[in-house]
Amino acid sequence: MRKKSESLKTDDASGRGSVEGYKVPFPGRMHGYTEEGIQAVLDVMRNSDGQTQGKYMRQFESDFKAYTGANHAFAMDNATNALRLAGVICGLKPGDEVIVPAYTFCATGIAFGQSGAKLVWADINPKTWVADPTDIERKITSRTKVLVVVHLLGMPVDMQAIMTIAKKYSLKVVEDCAQAPGASINGKKVGTFGNFGCFSWHGAKNMSTLGEGGMLTVKDDADASLVPGLRHNGVRGFEGERERYWVPAMSNVDIDIDGVWPNNFCIGEAQCALGSAELRSLDKINDTLIAQADKFKKGLSDVPEIEFAQIPAGYRHIFHQFVMHFNGSTCTARRNDLMDILVNKYKMRCIVQYYPLYRFPLFQKMGFGGHACPTLDAWWDDSFSFPWWCGMTDETITYMVESVKAAVKTLKRGK
Repeated sequence: MRKKSESLKTDDASGRGSVEGYKVPFPGRMHGYTEEGIQAVLDVMRNSDGQTQGKYMRQFESDFKAYTGANHAFAMDNATNALRLAGVICGLKPGDEVIVPAYTFCATGIAFGQSGAKLVWADINPKTWVADPTDIERKITSRTKVLVVVHLLGMPVDMQAIMTIAKKYSLKVVEDCAQAPGASINGKKVGTFGNFGCFSWHGAKNMSTLGEGGMLTVKDDADASLVPGLRHNGVRGFEGERERYWVPAMSNVDIDIDGVWPNNFCIGEAQCALGSAELRSLDKINDTLIAQADKFKKGLSDVPEIEFAQIPAGYRHIFHQFVMHFNGSTCTARRNDLMDILVNKYKMRCIVQYYPLYRFPLFQKMGFGGHACPTLDAWWDDSFSFPWWCGMTDETITYMVESVKAAVKTLKRGK
């Protein structure tokens, strides 16, 4: 019997973060901040009068629109609330159905589950490992109202197929781009195909605004007009000319959608200033991650047991994480056997991410344990993630490649 992985104390349940005893850790941050970004935050701290809803937010939104080509962009406190707000504007209510990929971070399902609509789990494409449009169409019913697609790990979903399906059935499309800022299909950025795009600036992402933050892109003008009030407690100016600017009060509070309470999903000015600076580095960061992935794939090209997602022509996959699949049929081994060696012998902090959502107690207890995702079920239990960050040295990459090769050879020898 193989030795079980040692139990290590960490406050980070994701497996990221500094943990002693590993030659290759799994950092909690994708990359460090530039001096430009640090200075931008300091400038706001020293000079900005207001700390939210100001010129830095407007600049960040303008910069992001220019970068993505989106019709509208609204800075948010995080991607989960961007998803929630998209669901609100889509008008989701109990009795509706929303199709959500089963293979994604839990926030995608939680955001739409909170609407009261029924979650219907979509399977993955066996080649790209993201949502399968064919399976999505198969699961559409007369109650389906929204299709949610996730550009997971930085891999774009086939948006041409998705938008064709959405048009055929008159459905709204929400793109979860939390892990894919800068990803594109034939030059068109993700987050600009569907009705809404939701981005994350969490610390582990390819760009970050001090640990949390997000962006909501909106295609339609009418939908976009609803966002400012829903994002900021229904606050707005009073209509018409006022003889005294303080009468009846400084600002009004009103409703944007009948029966829907607004919320506070605002982001701070310092985060927005940093976001604009981070955005100027995003393509360089993504290029670095793509180059790293290419080195790993080349180094492991003679190890058929390690399988990678296939990237369609014209797709820019920006590798938020580096996930692979272990096919141990040549040595009657499984993913956990391989990870035992990589973790315990070679001290690589490999992790397993994105448990199929229908397997989590949360979704089971909320009534969403049912599923029909045979491809995901057959694939997931042998998938895992390498330690991953922007700027890995060639020495580290070589060590990891050689460790994997040695571990596979050990399994083939049956030792």
